[in-house]
Amino acid sequence: MLTRASLPTSLARRFALAAAGLAAGALLLTSLASWWLLTRQHEDAMNELAARERQFHAQTIGLNLSALAVRMTEVAGSTILATGLVDSAGKETYLQPFLAGIRQVNGIPVEVLFTDFEGVEIASNNGKFSTAQRTWLRQKLLLGRPASAIFLNDNKPELVALAPLLYPRTKTPEGGLLYKIALSALQTDEHMKLRWGLPLADEPTQTNPVNVPAVFSGLDFRIQGISPLDSNRPLSPLYLPISLLVLGLFFAVVFGGSHMASVLTRDLRKLQLFARDLVRDGLSQERAEVTGTEEIASLSSSINQMLDRLYEQRQALTREGEKLSDLANALTRADKRKDEFVAMLAHELRNPLAPIMTGAEVLKLAAQDDPLVQRTGHIIGNQAKHMARIIDDLLDLSRITRGHVTLKLETIDFATVVAVAIEQIRPLIESSQHHLSVVLPPGPLPVSGDHARLVQITSNLLNNAAKYTPDGGYLNLRVVLENDELRMTVGDNGCGIDPDLMPEIFDLFTQGERSSDRHQGGLGLGLALVKSLVKMHGGRVTADSPGIGKGSSFNVYLPTARLEDLQAQVPAPLTIARTRAFKLHLVDDNVDAAQTLAMLLEMDGYPVSVSFDGHSTLQQVQGDGDNPDIFILDIGLPDMDGTELAQKLRALPHLEHSKIIALTGYGQASDRARSLAAGFDYHLVKPLDYEQLKMLLAEIEADLKALA
Repeated sequence: MLTRASLPTSLARRFALAAAGLAAGALLLTSLASWWLLTRQHEDAMNELAARERQFHAQTIGLNLSALAVRMTEVAGSTILATGLVDSAGKETYLQPFLAGIRQVNGIPVEVLFTDFEGVEIASNNGKFSTAQRTWLRQKLLLGRPASAIFLNDNKPELVALAPLLYPRTKTPEGGLLYKIALSALQTDEHMKLRWGLPLADEPTQTNPVNVPAVFSGLDFRIQGISPLDSNRPLSPLYLPISLLVLGLFFAVVFGGSHMASVLTRDLRKLQLFARDLVRDGLSQERAEVTGTEEIASLSSSINQMLDRLYEQRQALTREGEKLSDLANALTRADKRKDEFVAMLAHELRNPLAPIMTGAEVLKLAAQDDPLVQRTGHIIGNQAKHMARIIDDLLDLSRITRGHVTLKLETIDFATVVAVAIEQIRPLIESSQHHLSVVLPPGPLPVSGDHARLVQITSNLLNNAAKYTPDGGYLNLRVVLENDELRMTVGDNGCGIDPDLMPEIFDLFTQGERSSDRHQGGLGLGLALVKSLVKMHGGRVTADSPGIGKGSSFNVYLPTARLEDLQAQVPAPLTIARTRAFKLHLVDDNVDAAQTLAMLLEMDGYPVSVSFDGHSTLQQVQGDGDNPDIFILDIGLPDMDGTELAQKLRALPHLEHSKIIALTGYGQASDRARSLAAGFDYHLVKPLDYEQLKMLLAEIEADLKALA
């Protein structure tokens, strides 16, 4: 029994000692391997013998078939058969005796049938041919070349072949020599089987092909079988003594090797336990014990040095992680401040735009007979709308990148989207004298999407085409349905797209080169917004341009919806003629905005009262006997929030049927939700679209009239 004290200190020497102990077992393994090799050689020899026997039988059958084919070819080419085709009187005299003399070829019985070109029997050697064989003969005579086939006659296979009688004076056979043999006559050994046709799935692979004449080549003859000598008992070892010896050696090696391995790897197991504890408890200042053999001690020391470095690196990474966490928090706060700034910027930009757009409407209404004033009003209104559009795009893109945009999906007719988008962009097209062509397929165009966002996509593409097309240029919009997709193409003959710019055309703030032909500015937001909105609808968008000065086209692909899900289009509400003057009350701390909007409403026939803060509003409505029917409130008031004012107005009993409209520069979805929750009936965003307000007022008047 080996003890720790008797082992050498070197692990390599310990393993050398273990190898010397296991060498004894190798002797037995060598003996068994020698017996196995002898057995394999015996099996290989037997297999070779069987292969040679199969080859012999294959050659024998091939020679017999060759002799049969040669003999039948000679008979078919004899002058006796040629004479028999034209001399029917000599059938009994010479033809029948000639064929009767053909009974065997190489000792193999053969049956012969001589026919004319239609397969009608002329003479035979009393052979019996079945109807199927005669039918096959007539079919092959039409082909005019030798043929062969296997037929089963009472489940006994027969080889049937045809030797056509061909002569130089004709191109087709004038007759045929049909002959057959029983395949059992070819087999001379019960252990060797003659096979033909395609190999079966379970057919053994020990086969040899039979070399046959061309007439039999299509039958794929082969010999399958094993030598009868294969059944001899192979070399057999002394199973019982060898089994006992192997089992004894096995258990000896198992127990001896286990004890030896336990002694040799004791220090390794200690290191293994340390590693397991390290994985379970994590990196700490605990280190491996440096003891045992030279190799284990060196390995333990190296592991301890590595752990020291890892511990130092973990401490450094922890400090860096804290820094990154602080940076992430700072970025989050900066992003939140950025969002708040963008929202406040939009509010502050919309506030001055509101009186500008309202003032433009007042100019157009006040001086309808003055072309110059009308033109000035249109210019001011269009430019203010353009600035509002840029603000909306900036806010939309900010919300989309943060995932704060939710689509209101419904099945809609895309033709209505195109109509609304064209109506929105028409002033820009008319001011630039562009020629717009629109091609839509007949019938409904059902898609699943958010109507407002799809209009935004279409109008942005049309606006982009108009911006980059000189005055008098041509724009086109085409919609087609293909492969369960709707494809909308917006093209132009404008300045085109530089190939270097094409890969980043949909990136944020990407713009083409500014030229003197461009009347509209922009921040490079439109196409980035289009790409994001199209992707949210499950579609894709592509751009194409032949080059600078050759125009461009944009393709939007959207999945189509089921036609049966398309609801009937609700007609736009008609403007209701007012039977009495509904009173409006306007509240806005922006005096210019309030006064210009009030002026515009009064010019349109509405009685309007104005206040500039919440408290004065409450005083007016509490002491005024003629209660306002409609309130238009700015949310950002100086003394109290507009939502608070709306709630206080709702609390007054005599105003329970009044409608309250929020008019503010805050237009995000959360702002709309808060205003509706505070008691507002409607939410409008500055700068105000006066046509939208008039439609809303007409709708409210119809509702109030129904309640009256």
